Amino acid sequence: MRKLKFISINIVLVLGMLLASCAPKATPTKESPAAAPTKEAVEEPTKEAVEEPTEAAVPEEKEPVVLHFLKMSDELEAKAFAEMVEEFHTIENGKWSYVTVEYDGKPFPELFPSIEKAVATGSDVDIVQADGPDVKHFAYNGVLMDLTDYFSEDEMKQWAPQSVVEGSMNGHFYGPPEVQSCQLMWFNKDMFDAAGIDYSNPDGWTYGADGTGLPNWQKLTKDEDGDGTPEVFGLETEGPWDYFQHIPARSNGEPGSPTYEGVGEDGISFVGYFDTPEAIEAYQFMQDMVYEYKVMSAEFLPNQMLSGLAATSVYQDMIVGTQKDQFPDFNMGGMEPPYFKTPLCQTGSWHYGITSSTKHFEEALAFVKFASSDAGAKYIWKYKNQLPANVNLYNTIDEFSDPANPRSLMANFFVQYGAPRIVTPGYTEYNALFTQFWTSLMAGEEDVAGLTHEYAQLMEEATAKYAGWQDK
Repeated sequence: MRKLKFISINIVLVLGMLLASCAPKATPTKESPAAAPTKEAVEEPTKEAVEEPTEAAVPEEKEPVVLHFLKMSDELEAKAFAEMVEEFHTIENGKWSYVTVEYDGKPFPELFPSIEKAVATGSDVDIVQADGPDVKHFAYNGVLMDLTDYFSEDEMKQWAPQSVVEGSMNGHFYGPPEVQSCQLMWFNKDMFDAAGIDYSNPDGWTYGADGTGLPNWQKLTKDEDGDGTPEVFGLETEGPWDYFQHIPARSNGEPGSPTYEGVGEDGISFVGYFDTPEAIEAYQFMQDMVYEYKVMSAEFLPNQMLSGLAATSVYQDMIVGTQKDQFPDFNMGGMEPPYFKTPLCQTGSWHYGITSSTKHFEEALAFVKFASSDAGAKYIWKYKNQLPANVNLYNTIDEFSDPANPRSLMANFFVQYGAPRIVTPGYTEYNALFTQFWTSLMAGEEDVAGLTHEYAQLMEEATAKYAGWQDK
């Protein structure tokens, strides 16, 4: 398959400007800056003015404010936010120095239920970290405040258009982005060299019994003691969420097809979308990778590839940050992610949201604006090393324009094949059910077709309560 390589990095900027213009627009709440002062206005103050300052010239002292931020546990983000808050205290001549930020980190499976519970019970949480497709869910359920009127057109243009779409619902803006996402297949160069696998061609391998990927993963799988349980697997098993594991199913359809879309246009129809014959074929193959071909583990282990227990991993580019921080001697390369029929990476990552129950909206808004700006986002890039949502910051990073760097490959792939995860206000319910589905699949459920049909129906039942959400 011929693919356009090394697209100019400016495409992202141009696309951002064009599509962001179609995104929800906001009217700034503050007045435009005043015209430049005249000469008379900047003359030296009189002696009396110097010796007798008015009460308005005295800086206002404010009571300390603590913002409570509910987010996912992440050591690299913790380092980033520590430095981010330090600079936040210095902006606007220290205007926000009285504000501190306290973090409550949760494991990924616990985060979203914790957010809903916090708002429902009127807890003191002010800011939450919401996954891109979950912004609509939280917006619909009244968890997040509508921020449309607090971001100007220029501010909206600072982010990739996908991020604006993912942070919005029905023309209203709820969640400024922290980062963006696309996946590559990362690999252990030393293992590839030992297996004699050529990685000079970055095109993605194909899934399937007759695909190009299986024989390579079989070469990379090592069972030295012959006990039937490999010491090294060809492909790392990712966690039981749809971010990565739904890619094989969607890629087994053509763009616009029910398989590729994964959900109906109404955002609540899953029967005939999640469980198409092509999707079932994809899930059957992923199970076969574990039990028939034994090139993938049934168990999810964090950092399986970086720890030397797998040869390849389909993951976001933030794996580079983990590699630099925890595995500095790991010899890692990258190529396009594997697929069935259609190359695909699922976009969307973390967004900032202000809770509808906050008692410190002004301070929360100031912090979220700073955190999502180029100035704040640079700290996330510094430590987490994940694709920025900020177009200007992105364009200053040489790694995304260097053809020899895998990040350049990922950036081009993002432009060509990046697609948001399924659009539904019931994403939280959907993802919880997907986790159950994937867990059963990896446990060896024999009737894969029956399992897929069952969960398509469960997803549809769980999201039926959102009927008419597009008119809200």
